[in-house]
Amino acid sequence: MRRTKRMTLIFRNKSKGTPTPIGENSIYGVSWDKSSSPTLTRTDDSVGFTAEAGVGAGTVVNDFDTAEIYKDITTSVDALGNTFVKIPKFYIKKTNGVGSYTIQISRYQHSGYYLPYCFWDFDNSVELDYFYVGAYTTSLDGSSRLESKSGNYPLVNTNIVNMRTYAENNGAGYHQFDIHAHDLLSCLFMVEFATLNSQSIMFGFANGRYSASDLATATENGVNRIIVANAIADYYRVGQPIGIGTSRGGNQIFYGRDITVIDVYDASNKAISFDGAAVNIATGNYLYNVGWKSGFSSGISATSGSLVSNSDGKYPFVYRGVENLWGNVWQFIDGININDHQSWVALNHVDYASNVFASPYLQLDYANHNASGYITEMGFDSNYPFAQYPISVGGGAATYYSDYYYQATGQRIAFAGGNWYFGAIAGLSYWVLSSSSSSAYVSLGGRLLKSSL
Repeated sequence: MRRTKRMTLIFRNKSKGTPTPIGENSIYGVSWDKSSSPTLTRTDDSVGFTAEAGVGAGTVVNDFDTAEIYKDITTSVDALGNTFVKIPKFYIKKTNGVGSYTIQISRYQHSGYYLPYCFWDFDNSVELDYFYVGAYTTSLDGSSRLESKSGNYPLVNTNIVNMRTYAENNGAGYHQFDIHAHDLLSCLFMVEFATLNSQSIMFGFANGRYSASDLATATENGVNRIIVANAIADYYRVGQPIGIGTSRGGNQIFYGRDITVIDVYDASNKAISFDGAAVNIATGNYLYNVGWKSGFSSGISATSGSLVSNSDGKYPFVYRGVENLWGNVWQFIDGININDHQSWVALNHVDYASNVFASPYLQLDYANHNASGYITEMGFDSNYPFAQYPISVGGGAATYYSDYYYQATGQRIAFAGGNWYFGAIAGLSYWVLSSSSSSAYVSLGGRLLKSSL
């Protein structure tokens, strides 16, 4: 089959890409003993490295900032004004054994390494030198195209099929966030910070509010504030994004405003003021957080970090230019379909379609776990090492992968990362494999990708 042949080309390292320069073969790696501790041991050329995340304008020590691969991650803007994180081609090796799991990455090819399909041109059978990940969660322009632009709230309340179409409306090479980009970013992060517990490095915007108790206590017309009980107001922070609706998450009053001031209204209540046009607020209207407006990372000096010290999970973060890789809003992950816990994956983004369980989708040689819970082990198919999904649960928020997993029988899609109100169960490895292709939520969005510019 044609696709199988192309896959063999990649895995056997007979591609037509740039040859390995002599003397430039650094390998950065981590290993895990599969114990309950999520801490990884640095291996190869990253032994002794230090990696820290920053806070605001503060500076940190991060040896990866001058390391191969990482030092060449930059930003780029396409002809449509979309901002991308430009990631140089690199190779990955994963070794999965009894009581041992390792990840190794290198800018250059080594024996047993695979090239992420992000860097493969299926039409011309050549490697691509770069791949482009949207710096921001997606919004929608006036021509039904997904955007990756600063100053926008995330596009939500649409399904994976629509999101796929909106991404492809940008033109050839554009598609939505997928399994290959998720694998690539996961490996970069785990090698850099040497942990499976991503929230131990940057918690992200994961302790926001989405509660039926967050109700307006006063009726006011033509105002830029909502009055809520003191205890409710104390959950919110200046600068956070909010929505107000007649139903929770309904956005009937508005979707996407920023809190400007929180001050005393009377002995029992506080006023939460917001930007934008004045609105009418009725007693009993729902207040809730929504996804953060894009572009906040311009206030963060380090290559990765949060706006403020964020142990309470009230603020967003950036990882090497990619804002809100977890928390904030869920992100659709394309290229995978699940049927009764059995995953099928696609290699080429032009083949992506929901609810397909035959060629060009490929069946993994393991089934996902049939119960929800904190992940303790990921499956591993040596033919498709990029596709790792939960096969065991039973851990906790600070053990093993430290992230949660939701599953259900039937035909399912994937989204990952958690959202603004999922707390400590969110994170880089948080998988939801329990929703259908028609699912659309106020807390579920996406990200734009591009094969080349």
